[in-house]
Amino acid sequence: MAASRTASRSPRDIANVMQRLQDEQEIVQKRTFTKWINSHLTKRKPPLVVDDLFEDMKDGVKLLALLEVLSGQKLPCEQGRRMKRIHAVANIGTALKFLEGRKIKLVNINSTDIADGRPSIVLGLMWTIILYFQIEELTSNLPQLQSLPGSTSSVDSMVSAETASPPSKRKVATKIQGNAKKALLKWVQYTVAKQTGIDVKDFGRSWRSGVAFHSVIHAIRPELVDLEKVKGRSNRENLEEAFTIAESELGIPRLLDPEDVDVDKPDEKSIMTYVAQFLKHYPDIHNTGTDGQENDEILPGFPSFANSIQNFKREDGLILKETKVWIEQFERDLTRAQMTESNLQDKYQSFKHFRVQYEIKRKQIEHLIQPVHRDGKLSLDQALVKQSWDRVSSRLFDWHIQLDKSLPAPLGTIGAWLYRAEVALREEITIQQVHEETANTIQRKREQHKDLLQNTDAHKRAFHEIYRTRSVNGIPVPPDQLEDMAERFHFVSSTSELHLMKMEFLELKYRLLSLLVLAESKLKSWIIKYGRRESVELLLQNYISFIENSKFFEQYEVTYQILKQTAEMYVKADGSVEEAENVMKFMNETTAQWRNLSVEVRSVRSMLEEVIANWDRYGNTVASLQAWLEDAEKMLNQSEHAKKDFFRNLPHWIQQHAAMNDAGNFLIETCDEMVSRDLKQQLLLLNGRWRELFMEVKQYARADEMDRMKKEYADCITVLSDFATEAHKKLSEPLEVSFINVKLLIQDLEDIEQRVPVMDAQYKMITKTAHLITKESSQEEANEMFATMSGLKEQLTKVKECCPPLLYESQQLLIPLEELEKQMTFFYDSLAKIHEIMAVLEREAQSSALFKQKHQELSACQESCKKTMTQIEKGSQNVQKFVTLSSVLKHFDQTKLHRQIADAYGAFQNMVKKIGDWKKHVETNSRLMKKFEESRAELEKVLRIAQEGLEEKGNPEDLLKKHTEFFSQLDQRVLNAFLKACDELTDILPEQEQQGLQEAVRKLHKQWKDLQGEAPYHLLHLKIDVEKNRFLASVEECRTELDRETTLVPQEGSEKIIKEHRIFFSDKGPHHLCEKRLQLIEELCLKLPVRDPVRNTPETCHVTLKELRAAIDTTYKKLVEDRDKWKDYTRRISEFSSWISAKETQLKGFKNEPIDTANHGEIKHAVEEIRNGVTTKGETLNWLKSRLKILIEVSSENEAQKQGDELAKLSSSFKALIALLSEVEKMLSNFGDCVQYKEIVKSSLGELISDSKEVQEQAEKILDTENLFEAQQLLLHHQQKTKRISAKKRDVQQQIAQAQQGEGGMPGQVRDELRKLESTLDSMEHSREKQERRIQVTLRKWRFETNKETVVRYLFQTGSSHERFLSFSSLESSSELEQTKEFSKRTEGIAVQAENLVKEASEIPLGPKNKQLLQQQAKTIKEQVKKLEDTLEEEYVLDKS
Repeated sequence: MAASRTASRSPRDIANVMQRLQDEQEIVQKRTFTKWINSHLTKRKPPLVVDDLFEDMKDGVKLLALLEVLSGQKLPCEQGRRMKRIHAVANIGTALKFLEGRKIKLVNINSTDIADGRPSIVLGLMWTIILYFQIEELTSNLPQLQSLPGSTSSVDSMVSAETASPPSKRKVATKIQGNAKKALLKWVQYTVAKQTGIDVKDFGRSWRSGVAFHSVIHAIRPELVDLEKVKGRSNRENLEEAFTIAESELGIPRLLDPEDVDVDKPDEKSIMTYVAQFLKHYPDIHNTGTDGQENDEILPGFPSFANSIQNFKREDGLILKETKVWIEQFERDLTRAQMTESNLQDKYQSFKHFRVQYEIKRKQIEHLIQPVHRDGKLSLDQALVKQSWDRVSSRLFDWHIQLDKSLPAPLGTIGAWLYRAEVALREEITIQQVHEETANTIQRKREQHKDLLQNTDAHKRAFHEIYRTRSVNGIPVPPDQLEDMAERFHFVSSTSELHLMKMEFLELKYRLLSLLVLAESKLKSWIIKYGRRESVELLLQNYISFIENSKFFEQYEVTYQILKQTAEMYVKADGSVEEAENVMKFMNETTAQWRNLSVEVRSVRSMLEEVIANWDRYGNTVASLQAWLEDAEKMLNQSEHAKKDFFRNLPHWIQQHAAMNDAGNFLIETCDEMVSRDLKQQLLLLNGRWRELFMEVKQYARADEMDRMKKEYADCITVLSDFATEAHKKLSEPLEVSFINVKLLIQDLEDIEQRVPVMDAQYKMITKTAHLITKESSQEEANEMFATMSGLKEQLTKVKECCPPLLYESQQLLIPLEELEKQMTFFYDSLAKIHEIMAVLEREAQSSALFKQKHQELSACQESCKKTMTQIEKGSQNVQKFVTLSSVLKHFDQTKLHRQIADAYGAFQNMVKKIGDWKKHVETNSRLMKKFEESRAELEKVLRIAQEGLEEKGNPEDLLKKHTEFFSQLDQRVLNAFLKACDELTDILPEQEQQGLQEAVRKLHKQWKDLQGEAPYHLLHLKIDVEKNRFLASVEECRTELDRETTLVPQEGSEKIIKEHRIFFSDKGPHHLCEKRLQLIEELCLKLPVRDPVRNTPETCHVTLKELRAAIDTTYKKLVEDRDKWKDYTRRISEFSSWISAKETQLKGFKNEPIDTANHGEIKHAVEEIRNGVTTKGETLNWLKSRLKILIEVSSENEAQKQGDELAKLSSSFKALIALLSEVEKMLSNFGDCVQYKEIVKSSLGELISDSKEVQEQAEKILDTENLFEAQQLLLHHQQKTKRISAKKRDVQQQIAQAQQGEGGMPGQVRDELRKLESTLDSMEHSREKQERRIQVTLRKWRFETNKETVVRYLFQTGSSHERFLSFSSLESSSELEQTKEFSKRTEGIAVQAENLVKEASEIPLGPKNKQLLQQQAKTIKEQVKKLEDTLEEEYVLDKS
C-alpha cells in the first residue's frame, strides 16, 4: 500500500514535499549559522549581534566584522547613518574579494544576491566561511586520515547530502569540502565512535539518537558521560544533555537544539559545524603523522589513535606497492599477448580477457590514486602507480583500435570511426576560467562532433548488413567482436543526438554566464567610491555606451530565450529527472540572479545621476551661500532697521544651508577619501562662518515664526476636528446589518483605533504650540483657543471610550454574519444550479443518460438547499439575538437582513413548488411516451418488412406470388394507433419538443403513404419482368438457330440450309410468339406512370425484335448471295478509293489553306509523301485491271458491268489527283520566295512600333515636367528620336514595295499582316504628331513661370519693406504717406498679374499632377497678394485718420 500511495503521488506533490524539506533545512541552517556567527562576533570590540541572518548581512557591515574576527585582519568598511544600497554592495564586494584572495572558490555568489538577502545564497556563503575557517582549518591537521580505506558510504552520504542541500549551497562546495568532510568523519569513526560500538556513517541520521554526541564528549572527557545510561534514554533527552554538557563543561557554544537533530533527515552542514568545534578541545594530534615514537609521546592517553594511524599508513603503502607490481605484471602479459601470432578471433578473445581484468581493478586503483593532501598532490607511491596505470590504459585502448582496424574493409574503417565517435561522446568538457573561452571551446568541439556523427546512419546501415551475414565479402568475423561492435553502435546511435543537444545547451549556458560575469564586473566598476563631477560623468557615459548603445539587455534576453528553448528540448530528450532538476535549477538560479543583477545595473544610472545632481546642488548652494555670507557679515555693522530688512529672508538661507550640508554629506559618503577630505574641510569652514553669523542674527528669523506656529495650530485643529467628527459619525450613525457593512465598519473602527494615539500625540503637540501662541496673543484669543482645545479633548475622550467596545461587539457579530453570508451564497448558488439543471432537463429527452444524471443532481441539490435553508434560519436567529442583547449595537438596523431571509425563504418555496410540478409532468410524459414508443415500434416494424419486400431480389415469378399475398393483407389500424398516441403526447410536450415529434410523425406517415403508393407499381413491375423474361427466351431460341445455319453453310451448302430456314421461321414459329409477348408487355407498361423507367421496356424489346428480324434477313441474304470470290478484290479497290479520296481532300486543303512560315515545312513534307504514294498506287491500279478481267469471266453480266464502271471511275480520279498534286507543288515553290521578304519587313515594322511607343512615353514626361528648362531638354531629345523614326519608316516602305513587285506578289495573309502593322504605325504616328502640337502649345505658355517669379519676387521685396513701415507708430511726414500710396498702386498691378496667373494655370494643357500643382501655386500667390492689399489698405486708413 505504501508503494501504491507513493506511485499515485503526482510530480507536483513530490515537488511540494521536496520544497518543504528544503525550507526546513534552510531554517535549521539559518539558526545554526546565526549562533556560530554570534559566538565569534562576541570576541569583537565592541561586540555585535546578528538577529536575522538574511537581513543583517544585507549591508555587509557584520559580514566584514565576522571576517575580521576570523582572519585577524582589518578590512575597509562603509558605515554611516546615510548608507545606501551602493555602499552595501561595495561592502559585500570587499568581503567576496577577500575570500577570493584566499583562493576560496565562490560559484554563483555575487554582491547583489547577498544585498537582496536571498536565503540560499546567504546560507551558501556562510557555509563556505565555516568550511574554510573552521572545518577545513581544524581537519587539515589530520592529513593521515585521508588515506584511511573507509567504506564508500561516507562518500555516498556526502553526495546525497549535497543533493539535498539548498540549490546554491551545493555549488559552493568544492574539493576542499569533500576532503574536510571525509577527514572529520574518519576522525569520528576511528578515534571516537568505534569504542562504543556505534557505526557513524554520515553527518545525518547517525547523530539523531544523540549517542554519537555523547561518544565524542566521552572521548574528550570520559568522566562527563555514562554511556550505559545514554543508550536507555530517548533521543531528545540525549541531545539536550549532550548540548548542555558541551556548553557548560567544554565551553562549546550551543549551535543546535534537540528538535533540529531529532528529525528524519537532519541537516548535515549544521551537524558538521557543531561537531567540528570538538576538535579544538581534543588532545593535540597535530603531529600524529611523524612516527610511532612521537605519537606515543604526544598522545600518551590515546595510544590506540596514533597506532591506528601508523598501521593504516603502512597498510596503504603496502597496498600501493602490491598494486604497482600487479600493474607491471599485467602490462608484461598484455604486451606478450599482443605480440603472439594468432587469428583475429583468438586475439579478440585474449583482448576481452585482459579488458575484464582491467575493469575489475579500475575502480580500486582509481580510488588509491586519489590525492589525500590538501594541496591536491600525490605521494611518491601514488604517482608511480598512476604512471603505470595510465601506461596500461593507453596500451589496452591502442590494442582495441588495432583489432578494429584489422577487420576486413569496410568493417575496419567502421571500427576506426566507431572508436573516434566513442571518444567524442565520452570526452569531458574542460571548464576554463573565462566562460566565453569555455563557450568557444564547446562550440568548436560541437562542430567537430557534428561532422563526425553525421555519418552515423551510413556506417550503421553498412554494419547491419555485415552483422546480418556475419561476414565481410565471404570472410567470417569473430562473433564476440561483432556483438561488441553492435553494442557500441547502439550506444553511439542512441546517445549522439542527445550529446549534440547537451553540447549546444552547455555552449549557450556559458554564453549566458559570460554575459552575467561581464555585467557583474561592469557593476563593480560602477559602484566604487566616486571622484569629482567630471569622473562621475565619464562613468555615466561609459554606462550609457555599454548598456544602452550596445543594447546589452536585449542581447542577454535573446541569448536567454534561445537557451530556454534548447534546455526544454534537451531535458525532454534526456528524460532524466536528476538532469531535469539540475537544468531547471540552473535556469531558475540564473533567472533570479539576472533579475537582481539587472535591477542593480538599471539602478546604477539613477545613482550616478543622483551623484551628479548633488555635485550640482552643492556647487550652486556653496557659491550662493558664500556670496550671501560676505554681504551678511558686512551688514552686521549697519543700522538695526537695515539689518531687519536684510535678514528678513533668513529662513530661505537656512534652507540653503541645510541643502548644502545634505548634498555635501551625501558626496562625502559616496566619494573617495581625497575628495571627501576636501569637502569636509570646505564644509567645516562654511559651517563655522554660518554658526558665528547665525548667533548674531537668529533673532531676526523669529519674525515669521509666530505666523508659522499659528498656521500649524489652525491646520492641526482642522485635522483633529475632522477626525472627531468622522469618528462620531462612524460610532453613532444607523447601520444596516450585513456582512459587508459590518466588515467595513470594523475596518473603519480599526483605523480610528490606530489613529487615536496619533491624534493624542498631535493634540499634545498642538497644546504646547497653543501655550506659546497665547503668550504673545490677547486674552480674548487665548480664551477662545483654550475653549477650542477643551472641546476637542472631550470629543477625543468620547471616541476613545466608545470605539473599543463597539469594535469588539462588531468583531463578535462578524463571525455569525460571515457564516450566514456563506450559507446565503451557497443557497443561491445551489438555487442557480437547480435552475440550470431544470433548463437542461426540460430540453433533454427522458430516456437519455444525461436526463438521468441531471435528475440525480437535481435531487441532491434540492436536499442541499433544504439543509442550507435550515442553517440560514438558525444563523439569522443568532444574529438577531446577538444584536438585540447588545447595548452597544442599538443603532444597527436589521430590516435589510430580515428582508434577505424572507426573500431566500420565498425563493426556496418557489423552487420546491416548481420541482413538484415538474415531477408530475415528467410522470405523465413517461406514460404517454411509452405508449407512443410502442406504437411507433409496431409501425416501424411493418414499414421495415414492406421496405425489405420492395428491395428484395430473386425470381420474378416467386416474388410476384409472395408479394401479392403480403400487400393484400396490409392493415391501416397500425397507422391509426400511432397517430392517436402522437396526438396525446403532443398535448403535454413543450413547444420546443413538439416540432421534433411532429417531424418524426410526418416522416413515418410519409413512409406509409409512399408504401401504399409503391406497392401496386411494384407488383406491376414483377409482372412485366415475368413477361420480359419469356420474350427474351424466345429471342434467344431464334438466335441460336441463326448461329447454327451460319456455321453449317460451308459444310452442307446453301440450298439445304435455306429450306430449313424457311420452315423454322414460318408463321407458327418462335418469331411470331415474340411479337405476341411484346404486345402483352406494352399493355402492362401503359398502366405505369409516365416517368417510370420500366415504362421504356417495350422500346428495348422492340429494338431487340428489330435486331432479330435484321439478323434473319441478313442471314437469308448471305445464303442467297455467297460472294466470297469478290472478297480480296473488293477490299483492295475499297482501300484504293479511300486513299485517293483522302489525298485529294488533303491537297485541296493545302491549295485553299493560307500558307505561312509556320506550316510551310509541314505542307512540303506531306506533299512529298503523296508524290511517293502515287508511284506505289499506280502499281495497285494495274493489279486491279488484270484481276477484273479474270472475275468478269466467272460472274454475272450485271455484277461485271458494275465492277467495270467502278474501276473506270477510280482510274479517272487517280489522274485528277496527279494533276492537283502538280499545282500544289508549284504553289509551294512560289511561297518560299516571299517568306524571306515578309520576316525582314515584319521585324522592321515591329522595331518602328516599339520606338513610337517609347517616343509617346517621352512626350508624356514632357507634359509632367515642373520647369521650362527640363521640358526643353526633353523636347530636343524627343525631336531627334522622331527624325530617326521617320527615316527608318521610309526604309521599311521601300522594302515593302520591293516585296510586292516580286513574282506573283505576296500571299494574301502576308499582305494582311503587313497592312495591319502599317496601320498601327500610322495610328501611332498620328497620335505622336498630335502630342507634338500639344507640347508646342504648352511650351509657348510656359511664360507662366516668368510671371510667377515676378510676383513672388515682389512679394518678398515688399514684405521686408512693409515691416519697416509698420515699425513706426504713425506716418508723420507727407513723403512717407506718398510712399504708402505708391506702394498700394504697385500692389494693385501685381494683384492683376496674380489673377492672370490663376487663369493661365487653368488653361495650360499639362499632365493632371503638374496641372493641379500649378493651380495650387497660382491660388496661393493670389491669396498672399490679396492679404498684402488688405493690410496696406488698413494701415493707410489708420494713418490718414
